[in-house]
Amino acid sequence: MAEPVRRPLGTEGIEALFQECRTQVQDGRAAAGGRGLPVVVLVGTRGSGRTTALEWLGFLGSHRPHALYDFASAGPRRPHEVAGRLAYGLSHRFARQPALLFPRLTLGLLVVDPGLSLDAHDSRRAGQQLRRALYDAHEHTVAADRAAEVAGLLQDLNLLQIPGIGLLAGLIRRPPRMPLGIARRTGFSWYAGPHTPLHELVALNQLSKSGTDADRAAVDRRLCEAFLADLRGEFARRRRDRNCVVLLDNIDAPGGRGFLDLLVQLREASGTPDPLLAVATASDAGKVPGPFAPGPAGVRIRTPEQASYADWERSVPDPPPDSSWRWYCVQLRDLTAGEVSQLGAGLADRLPEAPPLVHRLTRGHAWSAHRLLEAAAHIPGRGDNEELLRGILARPAPPADEEAEPGPAPLGRAVLQGLLEDLSEEQRAALVECSAAREFDTACDTDLLDAFSLRTRNSLARETGNRLWLTSAVPQDAGARGGRGSGYLQDAHPRPLSAHPVLHPWLRLLLLQELARSSSRWDEVHELLQDWHARHGHPLDVLYHALARGRLDDVVGHLARGLTDLPGTDAWLYELYAVTAAPPRTPVLPEQTATLRVDRLAEELAPASFAAPDRRALTMLVTALWLAGDPRNRMPAARPELNDTISSMFQSLAMHSDPRRVGLRHEAAKYV
Repeated sequence: MAEPVRRPLGTEGIEALFQECRTQVQDGRAAAGGRGLPVVVLVGTRGSGRTTALEWLGFLGSHRPHALYDFASAGPRRPHEVAGRLAYGLSHRFARQPALLFPRLTLGLLVVDPGLSLDAHDSRRAGQQLRRALYDAHEHTVAADRAAEVAGLLQDLNLLQIPGIGLLAGLIRRPPRMPLGIARRTGFSWYAGPHTPLHELVALNQLSKSGTDADRAAVDRRLCEAFLADLRGEFARRRRDRNCVVLLDNIDAPGGRGFLDLLVQLREASGTPDPLLAVATASDAGKVPGPFAPGPAGVRIRTPEQASYADWERSVPDPPPDSSWRWYCVQLRDLTAGEVSQLGAGLADRLPEAPPLVHRLTRGHAWSAHRLLEAAAHIPGRGDNEELLRGILARPAPPADEEAEPGPAPLGRAVLQGLLEDLSEEQRAALVECSAAREFDTACDTDLLDAFSLRTRNSLARETGNRLWLTSAVPQDAGARGGRGSGYLQDAHPRPLSAHPVLHPWLRLLLLQELARSSSRWDEVHELLQDWHARHGHPLDVLYHALARGRLDDVVGHLARGLTDLPGTDAWLYELYAVTAAPPRTPVLPEQTATLRVDRLAEELAPASFAAPDRRALTMLVTALWLAGDPRNRMPAARPELNDTISSMFQSLAMHSDPRRVGLRHEAAKYV
């Protein structure tokens, strides 16, 4: 028995938008003068689940006319060829649904068949040639109906190979009870223009033989007009309760935008709503021509919780300056802790710490969470499970399928390779070095990328932003270290850090792991960034990179002075958390608990401060908060192991700090 289809986690808002748009039936009567339907584009980082979400929408719409097309798995095709394939999918019969007919498009596809040449000088002969072609197409239809099951399978797999437009026209099936003459007359009369329909069709046939871009564009436009006219005609002829749906995967692949661009142009030109809901996906938001918005992607993007048909209507300017308002971009969100726990439900008894750790590491990135949970499932479940989980990124990557051997690469490197598959090798290498900077803009502003080609220097920021790997920074406070409370220090400092976008924390963790493979390069990059911040007057960032280089004594000295120099406890806490957010070169040692490591690391990196009675607690606190920045040092989830150390050190500081006593005790309580 087949397993029931389940909704992908995190797609509820997208499903609601889909259902809302499907029911805004555009039959030319109820929606006359309305906005019509948006082109909905689902965007997200690589591995965020765009294709899975699209397939789920296809399942939801499976009882009404719908079609799926993947631009990444098919070669580049012209818009009218895409329209023909979509029409083939939409014309399938559905239970208790009248079949959609495409007489105008069928006739047009037949006329532009490369194997058909209509005599431009003899109208009578041209008519005979066209009638013969229509008869042959009808014969193909009968043959196609006998092979419907095979054709449907090929369509579902997106492997439909059609040798010629004429056969495609035959595959756009008509019910056997519908006389051929009716279909011919319906399509034939639509092509009437300044001249008779036959003359217009002969002209279209001649245009299709031309190799000029203008003539090719004219053919595409005319046939896509026919596609929309057929849909409007079918919905006007018979009332339907849902719009038909086309699901277009990877429109940022070569040839992916042609059909949608033309669809938007035709909607602009006609001003008449059509009953076609187009839902597309893209991993490159820079290729979505929606309304402009400031930010790395340059396009206005809504969250699933914000998205709705009403939200799209409200966002349309009056009057619209261009056609960009017809695009509606929605970003798939990362999974919540609860949703990752659902994915790892099978590990609840054997490895209860695995799902919360996976969520904290990946921040809910869907594909990555799946990969890490698969790796956790291979952990034996005996002995020191926390030690095994701390080393999860160093474990062999799980096999791609049951028969494959585990990959030779560690899991962390294998996942990173998958996440950055869209970037060139040099771009990936440059991104590794950029990960050292707190903010991505800083890495691009320094001379950190001077060793790379001009093309990489010019494209890296754009590609990273368009691929949606830049996000807002997580507030640095107790909530980011295993304690309680988040965002309470945002306005605490007289000179706060800037709020520029940062790399997605999960991607950055993996990139920093690659940078740390070379201890010399780690130090060189952080020293370069430290010097740059010193020249530009950014003291907290100077200390941030000093700590990344292991200069713990420098950091402790600055914070010790700040206990008395800064205007308040919150300002001091702001500096404490901002500086200890620095990445350690070796964030975790699987065989050693974080609590045990704090003492050894503090004594190793800051021997003078560790030995001084008045600075020992601060040295331990800074070291503990530094290590607590990595989720692998914060197990078990219910009571992170470093919390006791952090709370104790805050309490110890409070005992010897007259101006900060109460505030430090309040902070200690956040870790109890």
